[in-house]
Amino acid sequence: MKLEPECIGCLFNQVLRALKMVKPNISHEIIISTQKKLMNYIINTDMNKISAPIIGGYMYNLVAEILGLNDPYEHIKEQYNRLALKYYDEIKNIVNNAKDPLFEAIAAAALGNTIDFATQHKVDFINDIKNFSLKSFKINDYNEFKKSLERINNTKGHLLILADNCGEIVFDKLLVETIKNFYLELEIIVAVRSEPIINDATMKDAEDIGLTKIVKVIKSCPIPGIDLSSATEEFKNYFYKKNGIILSKGQGNFECLFGMQIANKELYYLLKAKCILMERIFNVKIGDLIFKKKTNDF
Repeated sequence: MKLEPECIGCLFNQVLRALKMVKPNISHEIIISTQKKLMNYIINTDMNKISAPIIGGYMYNLVAEILGLNDPYEHIKEQYNRLALKYYDEIKNIVNNAKDPLFEAIAAAALGNTIDFATQHKVDFINDIKNFSLKSFKINDYNEFKKSLERINNTKGHLLILADNCGEIVFDKLLVETIKNFYLELEIIVAVRSEPIINDATMKDAEDIGLTKIVKVIKSCPIPGIDLSSATEEFKNYFYKKNGIILSKGQGNFECLFGMQIANKELYYLLKAKCILMERIFNVKIGDLIFKKKTNDF
């Protein structure tokens, strides 16, 4: 997806929020100076050939440089992983005892996205998952996803999960465990960011929550999305490998994959609409949950 008009203002606001989150007393002069550097980068970039997550990668590296930290949000990410792990055993029990454990695990993986830096709401995860239903997704291709899993499992193919945020990755782990229980011939791979970027999950996070003990975890890209030009060779091998499914989590991954032609793969998006751009594209409201199979239009 190329850069859209709705993204420009959002990117500059993210500079402000990112700097203030780590250093609340940072000067206005530094914030504006950083925003100007971002502005110059955008002006000198072909906006028809670049997506917001790629610009986001530049922006957060710029923020890290200004703050003098390689991973400015490291302690915050650890906090969100610990928060999610508090819910893990109880949510796993709910999933295992559900009428449809796979759907319940997908619901948990989707709701996990509500554990986010940008939100100030009170997390009531247990109540949310107990009251979740098929109707909770404004767009729901779950039945198609099950058919895809069955077909790929029968042909001993693979599922590549594109992970998104810290905290949320704890429930991706639960989803992996659940899929493994039902599809014994299916190879599962989870891709995390190759470098620290915003609150996105990295290999360190995957190791800290025990994900690497149950499934193959690989590094993808150093941006908050998918950029094949900077992706690791291992990731590209799985991305293009035949006889597989991709489950893309989160908005950043969607923005990069939207409109991309991907041969030999079925692609599913699992995300929460978090901005007016997603409202426009999916015809939903901010906060709505989406489970959408990629078509020619998406």
